[in-house]
Amino acid sequence: MVEFDVVVAGAGPAGMMAAREASRRGMNVLLLEKENYFGRKPCGEAVSELALQTSEIPPSDKGKLILNRVKGSYIFSPGEVKAVKLSTGDSELNEGYIIDKPFFLRRLAEIAAEEGVTIWMNSEVKSVIRRNGKICGVTFIRRGKTEQALSKTVIACDGFNSTVLRDVFGISPRPVIPCIQYKMANCKELEEEMIRIYLGQNVAPGGYVWVFPTGETTANVGIGVRGKPAKPYLDKFIKNHPDMFRKAQILNVGAAPVPICGQLSNAVDDRLLVCGDAAGQVIPCTGGGIESGLYGGKLAGRVMAEALAEGDTGAERLRRYWSEYETPFGSRIRDSAKALRAIETLNDEELIELGSLLSSRDIVDLVNGFDVARVAKLLLSHPAFALKISKILLF
Repeated sequence: MVEFDVVVAGAGPAGMMAAREASRRGMNVLLLEKENYFGRKPCGEAVSELALQTSEIPPSDKGKLILNRVKGSYIFSPGEVKAVKLSTGDSELNEGYIIDKPFFLRRLAEIAAEEGVTIWMNSEVKSVIRRNGKICGVTFIRRGKTEQALSKTVIACDGFNSTVLRDVFGISPRPVIPCIQYKMANCKELEEEMIRIYLGQNVAPGGYVWVFPTGETTANVGIGVRGKPAKPYLDKFIKNHPDMFRKAQILNVGAAPVPICGQLSNAVDDRLLVCGDAAGQVIPCTGGGIESGLYGGKLAGRVMAEALAEGDTGAERLRRYWSEYETPFGSRIRDSAKALRAIETLNDEELIELGSLLSSRDIVDLVNGFDVARVAKLLLSHPAFALKISKILLF
């Protein structure tokens, strides 16, 4: 049996980057993916320019990778009584893209293979292997057969319901928001370079509807809700917007849970790092996890490779991962989680009022966790929000 330096569980954005980064630093890496093709998990497929920079895959003209360029968004208040327009240049919001995520992941896999990563599809990790109490590999099911892979270290990127996380730390699945998305054709009245977000308890209780154009007449149309079944709300939204969807056709349906609990405080053990959705590295207010996962995976691969080269893969050495992740994303995830908790306390009328008080920059900062304290201080003088929102955001 071949012993690897690193076994990476899960070939999403985080796992791909972790495997590639460790391999390019001289490590012998095995990447295990439970699905038999990349990109099965549905996704709005919106990414920032920074995400592509992190992946080291340059954007190109519309084609295989880039389906559409995004220059702004509309956020519709409950009842659609108001639409806030956000454009590139608002706060830290930069130009983004709607990508073909399966193609993106395949391209990442091609690069990983070129860097020397061994990739086994249809291989679901079930548990870690220990010898003398120390992690030394994983047990997995490959094509229906139970197998083992020995390794010096493990990087777990196996999603919100991570079996590695549950096996090592006893952590059960954490709060998620169920999402469903349709890929639709023959849509009308789309502004191709503007995405749309719809809020309101009658539209998406505890969540939102998104319409992300992938072309002139095609779009990813999805919804996330809390405490209610998602599909009936999405179907009702489509029915209530005949201007866009009267003659539209559904080409594909996908559903998946998205973690909104925020990042784990510390998921590090001797010889083990956890990143991506498994570590809660998703911006809670938006549900976006591609950019934060890419960065987290790349960092995990580098930190693990450096630790192996130094001969110290103990938990204390690997905790450098969390401190290095803090500035670009850790604090953002934490503050966005605060914003989500605060927004969830508001009814539709209060949401409308909040939208009238905040500028485009304020809204971008609030939901993305960029400068939440500044927005909270703006609301301190407003009687309706001083205690209801600011207290949550500032503490």
